[in-house]
Amino acid sequence: MQVLHMKFQTHKDSIDKAVRRIDAIIPHRDMGTMLSNLLVAVEAKQVSITASDMETTARITVPVEDGKPGEFIVPAKQFQEYVGSLVSKDLIVEVETDEAAEEGAAAFRVNLRGTSDASARYVMPGNSAKHFPTLNRLSDAKLFSVSSAIIEEMIRKTQYAISQEDNRYIYNGICFQGNGDQLTLVGTDGRRLAAITRKLGAAINLPAGTDVVVHAKAIREMQKLIDVADEVMIGVEQRDLFVRVGDAQLSSRLLEGKFPDYKRVLPQDIAVQIEMGRDKLIEALQQIRPVTEPPSNQCRMVLEDKKMHISGQSSGQGSRAEIAIEVDYTGEKLEIGFNITYLIDILKALTCPRVRLGMNDSNKPLVVQDVDDPDFIALVMPMKI
Repeated sequence: MQVLHMKFQTHKDSIDKAVRRIDAIIPHRDMGTMLSNLLVAVEAKQVSITASDMETTARITVPVEDGKPGEFIVPAKQFQEYVGSLVSKDLIVEVETDEAAEEGAAAFRVNLRGTSDASARYVMPGNSAKHFPTLNRLSDAKLFSVSSAIIEEMIRKTQYAISQEDNRYIYNGICFQGNGDQLTLVGTDGRRLAAITRKLGAAINLPAGTDVVVHAKAIREMQKLIDVADEVMIGVEQRDLFVRVGDAQLSSRLLEGKFPDYKRVLPQDIAVQIEMGRDKLIEALQQIRPVTEPPSNQCRMVLEDKKMHISGQSSGQGSRAEIAIEVDYTGEKLEIGFNITYLIDILKALTCPRVRLGMNDSNKPLVVQDVDDPDFIALVMPMKI
């Protein structure tokens, strides 16, 4: 006998968008496991959709018009495809329990349909949410507030420096540091570094003396969530990060280990500083990059006779490219080798019209600064020429 376990009706697009916002968390290579499912739960005039990979869990809440409380898990890929394919403004989901089902069979039958005559009716299996990861909630007293615009800018200007190598695990995220009402984000992979500080105007509630390093996957999820509200609430308890934005919640296990002290690698003095248009420099670099060889993508920058010469070459094919830009420089010849892609990544993350490049010698980092922002700095480590 079929017994109604749960039911809700809501806007189809609301559910579709909710699933898409958290879809990247689902470990699709482990299809068929519990984590390849979504948790769907109805309570108090709302339905929540939850995805988790054990390390990171995200939940989006959507209001419902007609609901019977309950919860179940459903295969994420199928659910997303069926909901997205429905030709209807509204979506109705009815979940029935099959009391006569044999042991090992699906616990629920999930019926999806639209309210229009043109919409299809889908039937798919669902199961108990008993062992699905839960998403804990941190009390408001342990959270601090930051505007969405500020945290978006801070992440954008540091995330490109996150390491892609698993063997340096602590570098696989962005370090959050609080000092009074100042928040600093730092990203580095050991070959480049970016740091930005912003004053929030209120005390930042982060654990003192502890590196709060947020994994790259959680950072990407934060970026997808923060554009739906003006305020982001952030907090840390033990080794977990908690984020709340409007109708969305996120929790993620922090990376463990000691994050490097970025201030120790910042140059105390810079011998040469040159200001120039950001777009003009990007244009020049992008013309040189095609002849550089990955993964090092090495290029050479030479300052001489009021010009900046940027060159690159491919030893295997014998290709070479060079471009000269007029700059305000009259000192002795100065040159440095570095990964051209690293510099392009930094420049593209900025929005300022002019940047300042700083150099000392061929063995010291190339420094990149926003002319109008003293609280941002990025470094590209030198390469042997």
